[in-house]
Amino acid sequence: MRYRLLLSYLGSAYHGWQLQAETGPKTIQGIVEEKLAIISRQKIRVIAAGRTDAGVHALGQNAHCDLPTLTVRDLARSLNALLPWDIRILRAVPTEPDFHARFQAKAKTYVYRFWTERAFLPPQLAPFVWQTGALDASAMHAALPSLLGSHDFSSVENSGSDIKSHVRTITQAKLLVCPNSPYLPAHAPELVLKLTADGFLKQMVRNLAGLLVLVGKKRLPPEALAEILEARSRAANPARTAPAQGLTLARIFYDNDPLLTKNTDETAEHATQGVQNELASPYGSLGLI
Repeated sequence: MRYRLLLSYLGSAYHGWQLQAETGPKTIQGIVEEKLAIISRQKIRVIAAGRTDAGVHALGQNAHCDLPTLTVRDLARSLNALLPWDIRILRAVPTEPDFHARFQAKAKTYVYRFWTERAFLPPQLAPFVWQTGALDASAMHAALPSLLGSHDFSSVENSGSDIKSHVRTITQAKLLVCPNSPYLPAHAPELVLKLTADGFLKQMVRNLAGLLVLVGKKRLPPEALAEILEARSRAANPARTAPAQGLTLARIFYDNDPLLTKNTDETAEHATQGVQNELASPYGSLGLI
């Protein structure tokens, strides 16, 4: 029987999602497959909607796997009893035999968090933000329209993939200014970049985050992003790849998706809506949904 998994994990201790050699570093896929093998008593392959890099987090990763008839009543609870605390199965349900977590995904949302206060960084936030120092949010906002629509994003792709097309379509590009925490001294605001697209190239979001930081620091004008994308070459991109810990895979979109219980009108086609509602929620203020 095919099962669909909704996973949330902290990427700090892992070498990304993708399974490595048996003697290689720990990965999310490797750990989940190891625990599924204990439950099912056979080797199980888990296919995810996207391969997050080392150090990248996920709030709403999706995956599927084929399992024999199980005696456990609650697969999610059984898996969570075996998994380490930083990998959680939010839901595990039977699905259609032809469901494919990767090929049927319509869009993905990533968020990237910038901590703009240079004087201090609370340790509770350190695993989840890039401490950039002061950024001009208005300039960064002005650069975002250049990202919308279909483009060849070769200029923000790192080497190491063998894909045929570098064209992706970004349907949402938002920069959210989070309210200051009442529990901390007065500080510069945290900024959250939120991108939704039909797919992403290797380290594309982190490279876009690096470009936006150059804009926010006035080292590049906002209109430079369009010129850099037009060049279609990573050599034309002067930005560093942003650190992995600031990035979270927030959500995967599927047609008529019954799995999520989140109360939202947001769809892959209308992902630009609902931002204010999300900001009002406990997770939205952190840029996590």
